[in-house]
Amino acid sequence: MKRVNLFFLLLGAFFLVGCSETHEPAMRIGTNVWPGYEPLYLARDLGYFDERSVKLIEHTSASQVIRSFRNGELDAAALTLDEVLALAETGYDPRIILVMDISDGGDVVIGRAGIADMEQLKGKRIAVEASALGAYVLTRALEQSNMTLEEITVVETEYNRHEQQFNDQAVDAVVTFEPVRSRLLAQGGNLLFDSSQIPGEIVDVLVVRAEYLDKNPDRGRELVKHWFSALEHMEKHHDDAVSRIAKRLELSPEEVSTSYEGLILPKKQANHAYLVGTSGVPALMDTAQRLSKVMKASRLLRKDVDARSLFASTNKIFQ
Repeated sequence: MKRVNLFFLLLGAFFLVGCSETHEPAMRIGTNVWPGYEPLYLARDLGYFDERSVKLIEHTSASQVIRSFRNGELDAAALTLDEVLALAETGYDPRIILVMDISDGGDVVIGRAGIADMEQLKGKRIAVEASALGAYVLTRALEQSNMTLEEITVVETEYNRHEQQFNDQAVDAVVTFEPVRSRLLAQGGNLLFDSSQIPGEIVDVLVVRAEYLDKNPDRGRELVKHWFSALEHMEKHHDDAVSRIAKRLELSPEEVSTSYEGLILPKKQANHAYLVGTSGVPALMDTAQRLSKVMKASRLLRKDVDARSLFASTNKIFQ
């Protein structure tokens, strides 16, 4: 009888402990389709994390990612630095924990056959996503050609419709990026401008809500560790990585390899320099502040954004 009573006491204690345990919901990360974000999906495919700890939510455009972040549907998001500045200006308190990639030709303006340079776009229709990135690339492309927005017609078009609008001849040019870039060039489109002409200005970063990161710093550290493991896999097992990415993006391995030619994927040491710095001043700080001034001058921001807050939590990630 004593044994039976002890058994039920232990069984009851087991269920009480089990019922009292709470599992933190998975970290919700939003991305759009972009080769620079693919190491996240590669890390998942390789089993570095699963849906119980990290939930990757893919949207069809950067605009949708930003909306979801603003609506509180995401804990983190992969965004360009200019988009992060726009969020910070409106009080959403993002914290940068990772520099994912630097565009070095991956963001482009592509014109139809017969249009050889930006100046030939005067009076023409240009498809561009209604996001800070699209507006920024177009603004800088026009500036480099001594043109203004008043000389063209902007057709707001989300990324998932870029290729269709171009092929339907609804527009004369499109501001876009991979993998649409490669497909349009293969179909005879002309490259009029790319991000290699504005080096270091288009940076993709992973941001986390300040409140979430304060409560879950371990989640941020683990995610960054898995990211660098995925980059290492890409370097050591290139063919396997490209094959996995190609399957997910529905591209050929050759197209995937080509898409990375316009990107720089900073490793851990470079990330430390960008986000922490050797003397406590993040190297990316200067880029962010310069970008803020350019965006304000181009009326993409209403005021300068103090970029220091963006780096306030990096000590929790890079220890």
